[in-house]
Parts: sequence; structure tokens; C-alpha cells
Amino acid sequence: MTDDYKNYLSKTSKNYFEKSVVKTEQQRFLETLLPATLSGHKIADVACGSGTLSYHLNQKYADQDVHFTLIDYFDDVLDMAKKLNPNPNFSFENGNIYQLLQHADDSFDYVFCWQTLSWVDEPEKALNELVRITRPGGKLYLSALFNLDFDVDIYAKVLNKSEKAVENIPVNYHTISVHTINNWIGKSCKNIQFHRFEPNIDFHYSGRGLGTFTVNSDKGRLQISGGLLMNWAILEIEK
Repeated sequence: MTDDYKNYLSKTSKNYFEKSVVKTEQQRFLETLLPATLSGHKIADVACGSGTLSYHLNQKYADQDVHFTLIDYFDDVLDMAKKLNPNPNFSFENGNIYQLLQHADDSFDYVFCWQTLSWVDEPEKALNELVRITRPGGKLYLSALFNLDFDVDIYAKVLNKSEKAVENIPVNYHTISVHTINNWIGKSCKNIQFHRFEPNIDFHYSGRGLGTFTVNSDKGRLQISGGLLMNWAILEIEK
């Protein structure tokens, strides 16, 4: 992670993560992919932000014995995650997605990494580290931008020039093809499956910066942010 990108995240993360904890459409979609029980399982939420993903999972599995480990690179958002999740079955760690050295191989039954892989500088390195800490037979779920229709990777640097933006700090908006994901981890995993995310409601945004809105087409709702097509999907990996 470059110093500029760290600076961008530190300036924008607090405002971003202070948004409502209302369950998102992506979270609802994720929960349709999960089993009815996770009792007795260890879960890692890597690049957890303010902890909203694990908050909703804990609500869903409230009557079960599930332990959550929330990991993020920034202490300020970890503090927010702690306030949101003051539960005895939660633990919190400052950690780098590229080197989760505090965890041995095969440490977790389930690993979640939400809206992160497309924004890091080295997505292959991050993905392999997430696979490493997942136990054999365990599952890894990642929400990111994936090219499911073409064997084309798109590595974009975005400069947000809108009124409230942190100017002149480039932000990654990478869209990674199925072909590339298979090359990166195909030999180390039992099964790889992509679930295309198609929202059931319209998204609205009237600003001139980065902010997702939908356009209805013959292919369904297309999600756009800052002029970029947002090909969201959930990658499900069984190790």
C-alpha cells in the first residue's frame, strides 16, 4: 500500500464508515449464500472497516456459538468496530492484509473480505494471504469488482476531482477477470465460484464524484460510479 493511498484512506475512512449501519443489498445477498448454521466456527473479517459485515452476521447467527476476529490496518476504524460490536465473541486486531503474521496457516473456518480486493495495490498477494489463513474445507467470501464476461483485467487509477474529494491521490478501481483469479489460486483451492451481484432496487446518486447509481438496461441494473462500470460479484472459494 503506497503512502499516498494510506493518506487517502486515513482522510476518507472516518466519514465513510460513519454512515448508517443499515444492512446493504450486498450483505443481504451474501447471507443467501451462507449455511443455516455456523455454530462452533471461527470467522475472520479482514479489512473489516467499522465492523458492519460481522455485526449483521452476528445478528443472523445470534443463537449460535460463533467467534469473530476483526482485522483492519487502521486503528480509528477498529475503534469504531469495537463500539459497534461490544460482544464477548468478538476480538480485534491491527493487521496488514498482505502479511497476517499473527495467524498460522489454516486458522479460520470462514474468512470474509468485503469491498477491498479491487482497491489494494497487490490483489494477488492479498488473495493468497486470505487463502492461507482459511482451513482446508473452509470458505472464503470476497466482494469485489470482477469481469465475469471477458478474459480482461482492468487496472484503473482514479482521481476524484469533485468538491469534497481528497484531490490528487490516485485510488485503485481494479476489475479482475475469472481467468486471472483461477491463475492466482486455482491450484490451491478445491472450488471457485462467482456470484454476480444484481441489486433488486435502484441506487441514486446526484453528485459529480464517486458514488454508485444504477441505470436500467436490457441486461438488468448497471451500477456506475464516477463514469466507471461497477461489475460487483461475490467470489466464493472453498479451500
